[in-house]
Amino acid sequence: MSDNLVILANDKGITTTYSLFYKHTFRFFSLKSLAESELFNIKYQNSTNIKTVAEKLRYYRHKNALLQKDIAKYLGINECTYINYESGKRDYYPIDALKKISELYKVDILEFMDDYNLFVYQEQGKKLKALIKDLKLTKKYVAEKLSVHPKTVSAWENEKGIMPKEIYTKLFKDKIFG
Repeated sequence: MSDNLVILANDKGITTTYSLFYKHTFRFFSLKSLAESELFNIKYQNSTNIKTVAEKLRYYRHKNALLQKDIAKYLGINECTYINYESGKRDYYPIDALKKISELYKVDILEFMDDYNLFVYQEQGKKLKALIKDLKLTKKYVAEKLSVHPKTVSAWENEKGIMPKEIYTKLFKDKIFG
């Protein structure tokens, strides 16, 4: 009759009886989901001790009793893509997704940013240019040391590409040039 209301029939040979059956559509958390949420919430009482973007995404999702598929649907992305966001295997997070997530949880977007994502979204090009200038290096020399093409360094400087996290770490954390 509808998605929630069904007619059940029981055929006993001579007579058939009919019954209405209503299917509830509220969601149950599986025991695995509940246990995972509880352990995560015990480990992290608040978000100040959480360092990675992936764990912050998981923290706020558990705190709001949502499933990964709920967030994926809200963002308009594939569930596997969102699962990848929480896996910890990703370095870069799309700014539009982080904005929507911060709006959903009513949290400042900076809450979800680690040093690398802040670098990417806060003028990576200017910071790279300043580093090269301050250390009196050439793009060619920097490119050789990083095993990339000089045009790649130029692209990063002009905000035409996103510098990989490993290179960001070498340049700005490990300070391989100074």
